[in-house]
Amino acid sequence: MGLKRIKRAVREDRYQFSTHALEEADEDSLTEEDIRTALLSGSLVETLTDDPRGERFVVRGSSVAGDCELEVVCRFLPSGLLRIITVYELE
Repeated sequence: MGLKRIKRAVREDRYQFSTHALEEADEDSLTEEDIRTALLSGSLVETLTDDPRGERFVVRGSSVAGDCELEVVCRFLPSGLLRIITVYELE
């Protein structure tokens, strides 16, 4: 259910980036489109349930060009909006 809900939120533009996620994406030269592509075509590799703020999801996917693999950590806010917490390129 988690991955379907994530993909639906991305397709419907119901997501937002944390400042940290934007900074990390910039450091790895990742664009918003790279992150969207990874979320829409990637796979759920982990669900983290030990956070009092709610479940976090780790999605692994590829950039638009397919030249790098990245992971996106996200969670749903009580409003239903998907919050992208951080993103990083796998090496």
